[in-house]
Order: sequence, then C-alpha cells, then structure tokens
Amino acid sequence: MAVGTELRSQSLLTTVVAVLAQIVLITPSLADDQRSDLGFGKNADYWEVRFGGGAYDFGPTTPSDFEGGVVNFEVLAPSPDFLERFGAPRPYIGTDVAVSDDAIHVIYGGLNWEVYVTRRLYLGFGGGGSWNTGPREASASGATKDLGSAFLFHVQASIGLDITEKLTLQVFLNHVSNANIDSDNPGLESVGGRLGVRF
Repeated sequence: MAVGTELRSQSLLTTVVAVLAQIVLITPSLADDQRSDLGFGKNADYWEVRFGGGAYDFGPTTPSDFEGGVVNFEVLAPSPDFLERFGAPRPYIGTDVAVSDDAIHVIYGGLNWEVYVTRRLYLGFGGGGSWNTGPREASASGATKDLGSAFLFHVQASIGLDITEKLTLQVFLNHVSNANIDSDNPGLESVGGRLGVRF
C-alpha cells in the first residue's frame, strides 16, 4: 500500500478514536458510573440499528492492498431466551459496502456479545459467517486480493459508550477470512466508528 494511503487510513482511525474520546470527556465522568449494570446481557431485550463508516481494507491483521472508505450498517435482534446461559448474545446481520474503485463488499451475520466494564462503557465481540463479492485487482498498485471463497468466517470487535440508554457510539473492527483453513488467506478488514439506536 502506498505511503499516502497508509497515512490517510491512520489519520481516519486517529480521528475516530479522538471523537470517541471527546464524547467521553463531555459526558458525565465514567468514574462516577455505578457498577450495578456490569456484565453480559444488559441490552439482550433490545433491537438495535447501527450505522457508520470507516477505512476500507485496513486493520491490524490483514494486508492493506486497497484504499477507500466503507459504509457499515447492522441490525441486531433481541437475544433468544435459550441463549441467556451463554451470556445472552444477540443475533446480528450487517454489511460493509466499500467505497473504492477496487471494492469488495461484504454481508455478514452471527451472534454478538457485549460486556459492560462500567455502567456506560462496554466491549463487544461478534462471530459468524460472511459472503463477499471478491476477488478484485487494484489498477493503481497492481495488487490482487482473492479471499479464496465467497463464503468466509466473520469476526467483529468493538468498544462502545452509551450516551443514553437507547443511544450508543462505537469504534469497530470487522474481519473476514477463512481462518487459515486454506493456505491462501489474505483476509479483509474495516475499521471505523458508528452510531447505534436501540428500541
């Protein structure tokens, strides 16, 4: 990846993290959070819609051959009662729509867990499967990204902050790959920020 592209991607990620940090500073102190709501399953009964964007083909564990942005959209359903014993994960379906000349779009779904570390600050983790539109060849750099299959595993990590009970902000990482089942496993990642609304 070109130096300019790498610097733009790093700048975007820095901006997303800085915005989340500013929100933490202007809302009531996290140190004042009561710890009664810690743990899994706090939002198990809610539907949630998430929308945001970030850097395309950018992340810590995959080659960053392409450049551009990604538009992210997700819907999470309430957790079924039988999953309560497993931390009350919520089923989710989402998409990363790449805004790039060399776009590989992804549709994904699975189960999403959230664990609160304070009353408003939480960590999220999701896992499941995905479908993608690859492979693509980048005309500028000549790089080719062949993910090996249209159907891959999907893993997601996030850090979130509740602004209100129904409104939340997140920094997220999406990762799709074949989990080294095949010898060729370049993977594809997106990193960004998004707004979530629960109802």
